[in-house]
Amino acid sequence: MSKIVIIGAGSVVFSRGLIADIVMSNELSGSTIALCDIDPKGLDLTTQLAQRMVLEAEADITIESSTERNEILLGADYVIQTIAIGGKSAWEKDLEIPMKYGVLQTVGDTVGPGGISRALRLIPVVLDICHDMEDICPEALLLNYSNPNSCVCSAIHQYSGIKAVGLCQGLYETHKELANFLNVPIEETSILAVGINHFNWILNFFVQGMDGLAMLRDRFDLVEIPDNMKISANLFRVFGAYPASGDKHVAEFIPYFLSRDADHGRRYGLELMQAYGQSPEHWEIIRNHLDGYMPVDLYLKRSNEIAISLIEALESSNWAMSALNTKDPFFKVVRYFDAVNIPNYGIVTNVPEGAILEVPAIVNNNAVRGVFIGDIPSGIATLLTQRIYQQNLIMESAINGDRNLALQALLLDPLVPSTEVAELILDELLEAQSEYLPRFFDMNE
Repeated sequence: MSKIVIIGAGSVVFSRGLIADIVMSNELSGSTIALCDIDPKGLDLTTQLAQRMVLEAEADITIESSTERNEILLGADYVIQTIAIGGKSAWEKDLEIPMKYGVLQTVGDTVGPGGISRALRLIPVVLDICHDMEDICPEALLLNYSNPNSCVCSAIHQYSGIKAVGLCQGLYETHKELANFLNVPIEETSILAVGINHFNWILNFFVQGMDGLAMLRDRFDLVEIPDNMKISANLFRVFGAYPASGDKHVAEFIPYFLSRDADHGRRYGLELMQAYGQSPEHWEIIRNHLDGYMPVDLYLKRSNEIAISLIEALESSNWAMSALNTKDPFFKVVRYFDAVNIPNYGIVTNVPEGAILEVPAIVNNNAVRGVFIGDIPSGIATLLTQRIYQQNLIMESAINGDRNLALQALLLDPLVPSTEVAELILDELLEAQSEYLPRFFDMNE
């Protein structure tokens, strides 16, 4: 069976959901979970938890772990990548430094100065992982969860030969939120959405075969809109499609919602983001599970992370083709996914070709294929295209250590008010994060 590597496994909160999904999967019985992290303490805790989960579930799963990436990548079929460079401390700087200059962010991990800073730290490291994969497991599929997802996936596809798909739960959470708002079971609804990660747009929404967007519009007219939907509802009224991933993410993509005139988002029910990490209390809870003071079966249920569902679909397709001894290109074992981040080749026709888009896809014949959409509304296409070109600047800046490209990317961001402020923010962020940005300082000395 498959070897599934998790890089960044020291983040116990996220890793335990992935591990539980594999442990509880019939399709992946017999597989190996290989855990990797540069933090030996976090890795050891996750490894012990994984071993305990396998034991409690009596699952046919092998657990491996190592701080050495090259060692753990040997024989990998899938690599799930969840890393963040600099952890909570770096994220806090991404939020606090722009705030000094009047630029407030609600998340700061995708766009805005915080998202740009995070990308500059992350992209070179992800490409190092990809180059290791090229040497050690060139046929493995990389599943990326690290933000900013679109920038990271763009760098992977343009600067490595590794197959990669970006994944995020954001659209799925918005789908659930809309179903709950209309008081209908999510199983009786379906969506069609297109965009970039954390700025996806629901173009079609069906409830029991009826027009769910019309139902949503009617309900917004009848009831008070919840705080966590006010910005999305505002944009829905203007553009006729509903933006996904939650108001905190959406607000950072559009001018005005986080401006001083809007009381930095408070007019729309937003609160500013605080960076988060794994607290000492959380470590203690995990330790109690491992020491037997608390039951581990609490974790033995599917979290329904997309990565494992996607691997199951790929493995089912691969198994069926092998069992039938066929390589027929028309052979079908089809699974549908509402959102994956892949290059735009023949999917959406009025945004740049090759750009990373979050689009629906099918898995069949052991491949992930985007569903053809055609043209999307021109206003939405314009918003996406602006961001796509900005992300290209960020990617090139990260790879080349180019301060001027990073400055250009900042000036294209609607949260940044002026050239002077952009330069102040950029210089302070680069200095504060310098230990994670060797390309900027080595090349400019």
